[in-house]
Amino acid sequence: MPSLTELLDKPIRDPSGDEVARLQDLVVRMPSDNDIAEHPADVYPPVTGLVARMSGPRGKRDVFIPYDAVQSFGPRGTQLETPGVNLRRFVRREGELALRGLWDRQIVDIEGRRIVRINDLDLDEREGTWRLVGVDVSPAAAARRLGGLGLENFARRVGALLGRETGTTASLIPWNDVVPVAEGGQGDGNTLRLRVPRDRLALMRPADLARLIEQLTPQQGADLLRSVDDEQAADALEELEDEQQAQILRAMDPERAADVLEEMEPDEATDALQGVSEEEKADLLARMEREEAEEVQELLGYPEDSAGGIMTTDYISVPDWVTVGETIAAMRARAKAAISDEEDPLPAALPEIYVVAEDAPPPRPAVRKNGAKPRGKPGPNAAAATVGTERGPVNLEAEGRLLGIVDLRTLLLADPNTPITDMMRPAETVAHPMENERDAARLIADQDLVALPVVDDENKMLGIVTVDDAIDVILPTAWKKRIPRRFR
Repeated sequence: MPSLTELLDKPIRDPSGDEVARLQDLVVRMPSDNDIAEHPADVYPPVTGLVARMSGPRGKRDVFIPYDAVQSFGPRGTQLETPGVNLRRFVRREGELALRGLWDRQIVDIEGRRIVRINDLDLDEREGTWRLVGVDVSPAAAARRLGGLGLENFARRVGALLGRETGTTASLIPWNDVVPVAEGGQGDGNTLRLRVPRDRLALMRPADLARLIEQLTPQQGADLLRSVDDEQAADALEELEDEQQAQILRAMDPERAADVLEEMEPDEATDALQGVSEEEKADLLARMEREEAEEVQELLGYPEDSAGGIMTTDYISVPDWVTVGETIAAMRARAKAAISDEEDPLPAALPEIYVVAEDAPPPRPAVRKNGAKPRGKPGPNAAAATVGTERGPVNLEAEGRLLGIVDLRTLLLADPNTPITDMMRPAETVAHPMENERDAARLIADQDLVALPVVDDENKMLGIVTVDDAIDVILPTAWKKRIPRRFR
């Protein structure tokens, strides 16, 4: 299986054996999704032609030789079937890729979950067709390229220091296991456009994807996220620092950025928007769905270092008149409807259920103190997730005065006919939205809470601060010094 380096700069001979040119580059055809569906082997791009460098009285020129005109091809050189060579200069066509330009490009190794550089490319003849089959990222491949530049002795010494032969294919990544990283975030006429099955990339954990993005420029990170759906992109962004989140959002297409923000937890979306300009913030909020935008807008109204600034409005609260069974049934109905995309899902983090004295239904849409409308993001078929009772449908985003808290274990083990108020414990520890975030985080740590309710002056529920948000606040100051220096 020869490498590109071993093939380049070798003689191209006519049928009589005379050298007419030198191999300057190889051209492959990038298959479409339909091509791959019809012919799975096409995931490895076939060689469609050669770029030949010819010398003449007026200097050197690169011309294109279609692969159909090639009789034999390999590391020893190329033999043509016909004596004539078209002298038209080589111009890359749509759907083609010149391989030499891929050297030193960054790629994502899906299986290895890492960012690497292309040091060489490997080709193989399969069923009579030469194809690009792999990417060599080993140091030995870089040394092999030095040999191709006429530095054979130096290349051998480097290979010896590396403890490898310069002709090895160590660290070879199959072509269908790599994802391109656009150079400068925009690419160029020779941009690496790989048809990567999305399900392969979707297997990566958000934390792994985030670690890859951290190694890229913001624009490159945004380009990489084009290959995943909005939900996975949101999960990956939530793993990044706030400043990096904002940089990625600015690099994204505004419509895509708004879609990703809608999938993020409200508090995470709020943190991400803190790093963009007021103009960009207004534009993104205007592009978001109204309900999601209103939740984020509410959180943006609090100081960044306050309990309100780190709380989330994504939690479950029920009126005090429901039973345990009605609460569970409503949650199951919501989850089932979410699977069919008929309703928004339950909160990703569901630490506790909050019981409130529900406000009386107002004659017109309610508005909270700071101008935000009540929580609740009904989907296009919200009725599918409705559980009716004698007192009306069960509202999982009930607005009102906080009465108590029910943990999930207690809820699941209780008799379904038990009133929810009989199972709740008093909400003895709460925070005010304007309290300092560190005070709220310390309450969570000192009292071993999984979440801290945030209420207004009338004890009406506004949101919760979760334990992971508290860790984000405390870790940089209180715990970082305990971590060994090598891990910092």
